[in-house]
Amino acid sequence: MSVISPPKILIRTPNWLGDLVMASGFVKAVLDYYPESAVDLIVKSGFENLPLPHRGKIIVFDPEKISAGAFGKNLASENYSHFYVLPPSFSSAWMAFQSKIPQRIGYAGEFRSLLLSKAKKHEGQPRSVHILKEYLNLLDPQLSVDKFPPQLETSVDWIEKHLNSFKKPLPESYLVFTPGAVYGPAKQWPLEHFRTLATQMIQLFGTSILILGTAEDAESGAEISQGIEGVHNYCGQTTLTEFLAILAKAKLLIGNDSGSMHLMGALHRPQIALFGSTSPTWTGPVNPYASVLSRNLSCSPCFARTCRYGHYDCLTKIQPELVLQEAQNILSTKN
Repeated sequence: MSVISPPKILIRTPNWLGDLVMASGFVKAVLDYYPESAVDLIVKSGFENLPLPHRGKIIVFDPEKISAGAFGKNLASENYSHFYVLPPSFSSAWMAFQSKIPQRIGYAGEFRSLLLSKAKKHEGQPRSVHILKEYLNLLDPQLSVDKFPPQLETSVDWIEKHLNSFKKPLPESYLVFTPGAVYGPAKQWPLEHFRTLATQMIQLFGTSILILGTAEDAESGAEISQGIEGVHNYCGQTTLTEFLAILAKAKLLIGNDSGSMHLMGALHRPQIALFGSTSPTWTGPVNPYASVLSRNLSCSPCFARTCRYGHYDCLTKIQPELVLQEAQNILSTKN
């Protein structure tokens, strides 16, 4: 009698940091669904050091060095049986098609149905369910976000290792602000609101505030922190793993709908997420310790990068006093 080998599974993870972190819940579901299978991940270059769940290899894809099609052809000899395609792009489906992996599963759209063996249609209106639920539906529509929330494999030792690699002094206790959002200004709470909030929180709590982000956020961090004792601008000074380790020790994160928001969510740590043009229904943090603030204006969510009216009321009308009150509620409880 021949022995049937377990499926060998490949997952093309999303290109955006936040989507990638949310997809970790899908990866956990696949690991649970196929307990004896190797589960390899294709991860965009720059994200390969994140402690993502997997049972196999992390395969780095750098679109600057190789095309999606050529990358796919290189996978043809690896004997995968299933290829889950999470990004919605044509190029990711083309990669899967060129791999010749028998089961190529993803969502339809952008002519992808011709390239996938199973092209699933979205149910309901676009962005009407959480994006993690959309991912889980590719595996089994019965799976719930609550059962498979985003989760990164950060042990105590892992966190200490990456904290120790960060050469700047870290206070014993601190809060974190993340004022950046790669998508655009319609996702960025005003810097003057961050600065007002920083002043109020330093006075009220006496706890240091670290401002984290990419090098592109450094000027924003400087504008928020200038002249306020106890506020430290570390934008552009951390690696991604150091960034994650610092979040893991923070008493609270306050930030926009961004990759850092989802990192904190996957750590299951206290956070306040500020939503403007985007929808918490679609990309809100899956975290029992998260508080989401949104004005729910008639013009939002519009999902635009910039405000078509020019006023950004969806963000400016989230007043610092409201965020401060929410922070007081969170910090008054044990975390």
